[in-house]
This record gives sequence, structure tokens and C-alpha cells, in this order.
Amino acid sequence: MSLPDPVASRAVLIGVTSYAHLDPLPSVANNLVGVRQLLTGPESWNLAAPEHCVSLLDPTSSVEVLDAVSKAAEEATDALLVYFAGHGLVSGQGSLHLGLPNTHLERLWDSVDYDQLRPLVHECRARRSVVVLDCCYGGTAMRGHMGQELSLADLTSIEGTYLLTASAATRTAMAPEDEHYTAFTAELLRAAVEGVPDEPEILDMGTVFTHVRRELIAKGRPVPQQWARDLGQHIALVRNRWSPAPGPEAEAYASALRAAVERAGADAARLPGDTAVVGRWLRGERAAPKKFVDSLPAHGVVLAESDLSRLHSLRRAAQRTAPDLADQLLYWQEEVELLRQELGRAADYSLTVGTELAEEQEQIRRLKTEVKVLREQVECLMSEEPARAAVAVEIAVGAARTAEARATRAGNPEAVTAEGAPAPAPAPPSGCGLGALAAVFVLGVLYVAVVWLFSLGSVSLTYDSGRKPASAGRVTSVVNAPEGPRYVWDVADSVESTFRPDGDDATDRLLGDLTVTVPRGCESRHIGWQVSVDGRRIGHGSLSGGLEHEVKIDRALSGTAGKVALEAWWDGGSGSCKSFGVVWNDPRLSKSFDFLAW
Repeated sequence: MSLPDPVASRAVLIGVTSYAHLDPLPSVANNLVGVRQLLTGPESWNLAAPEHCVSLLDPTSSVEVLDAVSKAAEEATDALLVYFAGHGLVSGQGSLHLGLPNTHLERLWDSVDYDQLRPLVHECRARRSVVVLDCCYGGTAMRGHMGQELSLADLTSIEGTYLLTASAATRTAMAPEDEHYTAFTAELLRAAVEGVPDEPEILDMGTVFTHVRRELIAKGRPVPQQWARDLGQHIALVRNRWSPAPGPEAEAYASALRAAVERAGADAARLPGDTAVVGRWLRGERAAPKKFVDSLPAHGVVLAESDLSRLHSLRRAAQRTAPDLADQLLYWQEEVELLRQELGRAADYSLTVGTELAEEQEQIRRLKTEVKVLREQVECLMSEEPARAAVAVEIAVGAARTAEARATRAGNPEAVTAEGAPAPAPAPPSGCGLGALAAVFVLGVLYVAVVWLFSLGSVSLTYDSGRKPASAGRVTSVVNAPEGPRYVWDVADSVESTFRPDGDDATDRLLGDLTVTVPRGCESRHIGWQVSVDGRRIGHGSLSGGLEHEVKIDRALSGTAGKVALEAWWDGGSGSCKSFGVVWNDPRLSKSFDFLAW
């Protein structure tokens, strides 16, 4: 619901104070002044242009009144309001007449017949129209409308026509002589100026009527009546100026807002939104919404990231504890959105963990295959041991016989073996064969050497100081190499953690994979990161433009490291994001090897 467009809306205010044949009503002149101040003010219709809000005090003829209403009805395309304060009279036929200065009880032709005024209002071009009658027998104006059934169009229309009268069809209105306004208009203006407790930020005609009716009944005064067509009771009249006493959360939020505006040297009148509404936010009468805070940088109020986060934190506390249900609803809507984002991050993390688990399972499968192959090779070697022993015996016996034969021939050159020839050479071994055994043995030695080479001089980093990370399991960078840790942080503003080597081996290189994730909707935000060794920065950068970023850290060091520090922080960009995630996979120190030198 919004207030009417001041450019496309019109109002005609009619008041009669002096009567030649009826009692005077001096307070009516004050009525016109008060109603005009209401409709021309920024809290209501804001009809600041004089021709948009016309006042007729003591008009002399019905033609003057009807011409003014007709002109306003032709010009208004958004909203039209007609207000009359004076004597109301009922003709013999039961129709309502609005009394003019020369109106006589017996001669009603010198008055405004409401049946002539009504079609000008109800059939005008404006999308919504309001008639307010502060006169006796005002309820007579409703005749011909009561008891009509509403069509489907009536039920679904947003705005229409609204009639508000100070009394019923058979009652007189009240204009106390010792009061500034008439009884009805006084309560109407009081509701507009002071507001209505526990009602929305914008008061419609129906809400104002309910409040005015309750107040008049409590004071024993004539009871007003209303009639609406096309849900005309929802036509907006004025901003609700009632505000509960601000709680400590609202005061802290408003104080922080004012301080931010003053530090920036910004003009409160140039801040986004209606000036009156912004004033209420800065006074703590209502909690400024998230959209307003996010738009401050575009209007000259440049805030540091920490200040912006603090403002949003104070805003959420003020909205959560606000007495106004609309502010509380904004808080819970944001809570639901934050929870949805958390669930999205949890789903993404679950998917990542599932992928990593599948990779780990595949690695285990490969390891099992390697173990199986090694077991088969060992069994093959063990099955050949007896055959190799028999071959060794045969070789030894053959060698002994050959030596004996040579010795015999040395003493007796003609001596020969019983068979007449040297003993035959033994047959080569069967099975996998010595060549296969040698190949398997060499491959095994090379495999163990490679694994040992990759693990030699590798030292994991363990937490030392700063913000302690969560541990999300361990990773393996090289097959069969020692496992390294995985450190995880959920960062609201910034994080700094320091690590130390988990050993004293000589190392000259820092390794590890850094993964940074941001919530959906925060892709444009920038995240800065930095890695330092013993106080000297060896790597840094800024990440943006995606939901996940991978940084491979591989930095040469001048010597063995003592302390390694990791830092990450929000580094600019637009949008309010609760946190981002950082994962450091297998951070370790290693020793470089020069294979060419070998």
C-alpha cells in the first residue's frame, strides 16, 4: 500500500462557517486549515501545489462548489478527495443537502444537492476517491448503496470509492463552541498527527475510521459511519506517526546510523527514501531496513567492511526486538534466507566430501591391487626357493667332480671319468626363472626408492596459534606417501592462523592446496589471502568472480621454516555476505631434489 501520487491527485475542501438562517459554525474554518495542512504535508498526500488542494470557505452558490469538484475530478487520475464541513439538511424526499451561507430550512434549492455531487466523484477518472462529510445527517449520503451485493470485480479490486461521515442518517453532528475543531474532524486530525498505536506504517481510511469511531464512542459523541466500494477502505491517507519507545537495540542501531552519516559528511536529506521516513529511522522510531543500509555507499556514505557488518548486526537485533510486527517479519524473512544459504553451502560441502570419498575409495582400490601383485610375486619367489637350493647342490657336486677329474688327469693324463667325459653342466632352473626374479627384484627396489624419495624430508604443518581451525580429516598428496592434515575455517570477517613444522627435518619448500568458497550471491565479493613464513610474505592474492577458488601453493624457501602463517579476509565488493569457507589441504614443508645431479 502506497500514498497517492501528488502530481496526479487532487482535493477540494469546502467549509461553511456563517449562515444567514442557521446557527454559525466558527470552528469549521479551523477544520479547513487543519485538513489542508494534513493533505499538503509530506506525511500524507503531499499536495503542495496550490491548485492541487483547493479550499472553498463560505462558497456563495452550489455552482461554485460543483464547478470546483468537477474540475478536480477531470484533472485527477490517481486519487480525489472531497471534504465538506457545515450544516447538513434532509429534504422531504429524504435526500441530503449540504448547507451554504444562504440556505434556508424551507428553501433547500440554495444548497448543494448531494445527488448532484456524488456522480462527479464516483465517476471521475481517478482510480480512487474519498468523500468526507462532517455534517448533520451525513449518513443519508449512503442511501442507495447499503445492502448491495459485491461482484467478483468488487472483491478483487484493490482501490475504489470511500465515504466517511460524521454521523448516521438520523443523527446530528457535534461542533462544541469551546473547541478548536468540530468533534469529528478533531479526532480525524488527531489520528493523523499522533498516529494509531500498533498499526502499520501507512494508515488507510478503514484503519483511521476504526480508531476515530472508538475514540468518539468513548467520549459519548456521535458515532461516524463509513461506506466503501471496491475495497475503498484501503485507500492510504497518512503515514502512521505513532512509534513505541525505542528499545536499547533500536537506539544503538539508530546511533550507529547517525554516526556513519556524520562521519561521511553526508546530507540526511539526500539519503535514499522519503525524508520523513529516513528521519524516523535516524531517530530510532523505526528500524531502517537492509536495503537502506546497502544503498548508503551509493549516496556518499562510504563504510568500511567492519562498519558495514556492525550496522547489519545492529539492524538485525533492532528488527528482532521491534514492537512493530512488520519489522519482525523482515528479520525472520532474512533468517529464512540465511538458513537457505547455509543449507546450500552444506549441500555443496556434502557433494565435495562425497567426491573426495570416492577418490579415496579409488585410491584404496589401487593400493589393494598393488598389494595383490606384490603378494603374488612373493609367493612366486617362495615357491622357487627349493628348486634354487637343488640347483645349487647340483652345481656344487658338478664342480667337485670336475675338480677331481682335473686332479686325476694331472697325475694320470689318461684318466677320464667313468663315462669318458666331464660331468654335464646343470640345467637352468624352472618356474618364473632367475631373469624374472631379477626383474621383479629391481622393480620392487625402484618402487620403494621412489616412495621413499617423495616422503624424504616432507614435514606436515600443525596448528600453533591464532584462530584454531577445524580438522576435516587427512589427505594423501602422493600414493603411499605419509598422510597430511586438512584444516577448515568458516570466516565471518577475517582469519589468521599460525602453524609450525611437525618435525625438524631440513626443508626448503612450502607445499599445499588452498580452497576458498563463497555463498551463492556473493560471487562479486573479493577475498584476500596471504601466506607468510617467519614473518616474510611469500604468497598473496585476491579472489573473486566465482563460488569456489583453488590456489596451489608451491613456494621455494631460503631455509628451514620455523612458523608459517595463513591469513584470509573480505577484501571489498558489494553485497552483504555472512561468511566464506577456507580449506588448506595437506600443508607441508618439503625438501627439493635435483635428479639431474644424481
